[in-house]
Amino acid sequence: SHSSPGNYYYFNQDTGECRWEYPVGSTIGSAGGTGGNVAVSQESLNATAAAAAAAVKSILKRSSGGSAAEGGGAVGKDAAALSSSSPPSRKRVKTSDGRERKEKDRSGKDKRDRHHHHHGSSSSDREPKEVRVLHILKKHRGSRRPASWRNPKITDSKEKAIADLRELISILRESGGDPKEVRATFEELAKTESDCSSAKRGGDLGFFGRKKMQPAFEKASFGLKVGQLSDIVDTSSGVHVILRLA
Repeated sequence: SHSSPGNYYYFNQDTGECRWEYPVGSTIGSAGGTGGNVAVSQESLNATAAAAAAAVKSILKRSSGGSAAEGGGAVGKDAAALSSSSPPSRKRVKTSDGRERKEKDRSGKDKRDRHHHHHGSSSSDREPKEVRVLHILKKHRGSRRPASWRNPKITDSKEKAIADLRELISILRESGGDPKEVRATFEELAKTESDCSSAKRGGDLGFFGRKKMQPAFEKASFGLKVGQLSDIVDTSSGVHVILRLA
């Protein structure tokens, strides 16, 4: 106690009991009448202790009631605050942010895929990696090798070869717009009129990619749409007409 040095105040937190402890001999006054003062001092201290005990009990009662009413009071709030600032919560925030980023990335990827698919398909129509075509070749005396399975020594001029090929193209165009009919007619003409060894397959060269054929033939083949018939294509082998299959 600051007012009464040597006196100690004890409070039992579990039971709420309060008491003062006085130094030994505190009630022994000097001769001549200090006992009254000591008695008054003890009575005052006892009253103070009782008041303090009552106040502490009242505080404990209010604290207990507030905790029950508020679902845990200060302890509940502290636990909530701790939970909101604890690592697991931060982990959830990170997870949430990560999920949001993934959704954005996935959304961006989907858009890129759709963009690529849209433009890729149109690009594939214009510039496919491989094509498959039928062709009919007419050689002439100026061809790189003026000979074929049809004629071991070809003496026709280039103009004659072109004229013959135009007649075949006219027949093909008269077949109408039916792709199956055009193909069937083309294959029949190739088997009898083409100077290429592919004639026995109806002029079918199969699939081929870039830089597999002569430049003019490659350009014409890759430039056609599926089912489309070319005009006359001139190469060192002779003159051709081409039908794209795929």
